[in-house]
Amino acid sequence: MMHAQLQSIDIQNFRSIRGHVHAPLDAKVVLMHGENGAGKTSLLSAIQLGLTGQIDALQRADPKYELQLLHKRTLSGYAEVKVGIEKHHAVYRADLSPGKVTSTRRLNTELAEFFAERAYLPQSLLGQLLQIYQEPGSGADSPLARFVSSLLGLDRLDALEAGLGSVHDVRNLRRVANQWSHTEKQKDRHESTIDAQRSNKAPIVKTLASYRLELTGILKTLDLQADENFPENQANGIGRLAAQDETQLGDITDRLRFLASVRREMVASEDDGQAEEKATSRAREAASALSDWRESNDATVSDIRSRLEKLFPDVAFPSDLTVLYGDAKRLLSTEQEQLAANVQRLQDEANLLVQARDQLDVATTQLNRIDREMSAISADTGALSAALAEMASFITDDLCPVCGRDYVELDAGSLADHLHERTRVLSSSAERLILLGKSRNQQQSATDRLNQQIDRLAGRQIDPQQLADQDRRATDLGDTLRLLESVHGILGIGQGLIESDIAARRELTQIQQRNSSRLAVRGNLEDLAGSTKMEGIRETETLVEFAFRIEQRLTERRSSTDARVRSRARASDLVAEIGGLKKRIEEIDRVISEQQASLKLYEGALIRGRQLRTQAQTIASAVDTVRSTIIRREFNDRLNKLWRDLFVRLAPGETFVPAFRIPTKGTQKLQPTLYTPDRDLGDEAAGGTPGAMLSAGNLNTAALTLFIALHLSVPVQLPWLILDDPVQSMDDIHIAHFAALLRTLSKEHDRQILIAVHDRQLFEYLRLELSPAFPDDSLITLELNRSANRKTECTPHRYRFQEETALRVA
Repeated sequence: MMHAQLQSIDIQNFRSIRGHVHAPLDAKVVLMHGENGAGKTSLLSAIQLGLTGQIDALQRADPKYELQLLHKRTLSGYAEVKVGIEKHHAVYRADLSPGKVTSTRRLNTELAEFFAERAYLPQSLLGQLLQIYQEPGSGADSPLARFVSSLLGLDRLDALEAGLGSVHDVRNLRRVANQWSHTEKQKDRHESTIDAQRSNKAPIVKTLASYRLELTGILKTLDLQADENFPENQANGIGRLAAQDETQLGDITDRLRFLASVRREMVASEDDGQAEEKATSRAREAASALSDWRESNDATVSDIRSRLEKLFPDVAFPSDLTVLYGDAKRLLSTEQEQLAANVQRLQDEANLLVQARDQLDVATTQLNRIDREMSAISADTGALSAALAEMASFITDDLCPVCGRDYVELDAGSLADHLHERTRVLSSSAERLILLGKSRNQQQSATDRLNQQIDRLAGRQIDPQQLADQDRRATDLGDTLRLLESVHGILGIGQGLIESDIAARRELTQIQQRNSSRLAVRGNLEDLAGSTKMEGIRETETLVEFAFRIEQRLTERRSSTDARVRSRARASDLVAEIGGLKKRIEEIDRVISEQQASLKLYEGALIRGRQLRTQAQTIASAVDTVRSTIIRREFNDRLNKLWRDLFVRLAPGETFVPAFRIPTKGTQKLQPTLYTPDRDLGDEAAGGTPGAMLSAGNLNTAALTLFIALHLSVPVQLPWLILDDPVQSMDDIHIAHFAALLRTLSKEHDRQILIAVHDRQLFEYLRLELSPAFPDDSLITLELNRSANRKTECTPHRYRFQEETALRVA
């Protein structure tokens, strides 16, 4: 699946993703952004679940992770991934139910392991990758050892050496090849059987030779060229031919009658050959010019027609290339403009819908705050304030006119002052209540207006996949329109050549029709001569002379037919006798051949046994040398060099560079380790493990470049690199070099890059760095967020290549 490309993914109720999300992925680079918890990791995990039916990173963390895949408070979900393989599409799907994952279709085991180990780097694995590979005591069963063994094929060398152990001793070899003595006995038995069969065959061969000699003489009298060794091959149908002679006589008579009829129709006429020759020459020139044009441009015209038929399957395009250009240009231009305008309108309305929902959340919050404040203020404060003001005229001392209590006992001032203060406070609360009522009416109006706007915009939204399909179709229409414009002149030239070819053919047909009568007579004579096995008309021969020669031949054949009947009868008897003798000989030869084949097998087995024993020790001694050579070549010239180049490219200022350490001898059980030699001094100043020598940022860089190096070191099975927020603890220099590395992998190594980041500034920077740089390049950005009802929303945006025209004048 080297040419496979991720097309899209549909997710519903998976982990932190609530509801349905459609994300187009059919671009060379897909850049994803979202805040922490927005669903980036869930979307990438859904790709692995849909393709392989499992999520390795979660399985390492929790063996019962399937219980946590379905979104809470939902009963079903799924993850469906569409993959484009050349001109076909494959759909991989995993359905979710409470505590269970069911895969409808998934990658085979080999591709699934490649995806998990070499194509997808989860965020949780980035910090653990080096720790896993440099874990002490892991030995030959470590992940790095398994990878190296698979890469170098050392398991095959080990198996080869173990299998050759028994050939050093002849006694061990005989125990392994327990049919050695049995083979020698069978060889003697087959030799005896072959000698007996050859003795039985000799008299039969002698009789067969005498019959063949007699048959050869008869065939010569019949003027047949017989093979002296196998004359029966020329006489297989001789008995049937004897009965066919009468039929042949009738056929000759019919031909003579037909010849007489043709002679009556012959008339002397002059053949206008010069005019026909000129017309034929013109027709050939026109056909040659049209053929040259088609050889150069037929593939382009066929490509345009196939694109148009795919885009407009219900439209029947004319065969006339000029009319085809006009109709196709009109259809492409009209629909492209409509689709582009519709896609832009839908994207603008989607942005307005998000803004309206955010404004509605703010308005609702303010309305709730006003309601809480109004509930805290009594609605009767105005009337109570008026009543207290009326009572002020009845206060003459500190004795309360309502309850009769002396206010002096409270030691809180005079009763008149207390009454005036309460009246003022209640008046202020009444005024505040009136202001809050007006503000609530305004917020309620704004909320109603926003609800109406949201309902109107939501009703006009379409499915995200339909929007992506419309955007993709608009791109295809634009590409086809540009291709059609580029071949406008070629189509006009081709239509002119087609019309010239048709005119030349029509002229030649008209000339040939004028000579049809003479051609018919000549054709009848030629057919008659051909059926009689005669030479056709000669250059100096007239039609009359040609007809006379045919008549003479037919008469001679009729005279000789009777003489052949008697000879054929005897020949038929001889053929039958020879056939019986040949069958007996063939049976004997079959037995001899079977015995010789078996004899050859037993003899060959003995010879091969001796040869294998001689070669075994040479092979066994070469195994260790070959293993050591392969290990050093692959590590030093390939794996270590590639990892060093990637790490130095991202961290040019780091002194120590991580690398693989290989044993200098005894490579039968390979146990690779990781260490950090000095980039200038090499092993002379080698440090410890990467975890002990590198900073946190460069340690993450080492893990990231190790993953990419392992991906590039093995044969490509899936051309995808999926990275979940790999930029951790990196400074601006590291990020800039990392962006350049991604661009190189995408543009030059044909890798489809899918990367997720949470930092907005980094997202904008990568979007500019990875923008399309040539016509076939593409970029899709995905922005994840949550709506007011906490559903996950994915907003895609496709970036196409746009040629810079501002500097053309310069």
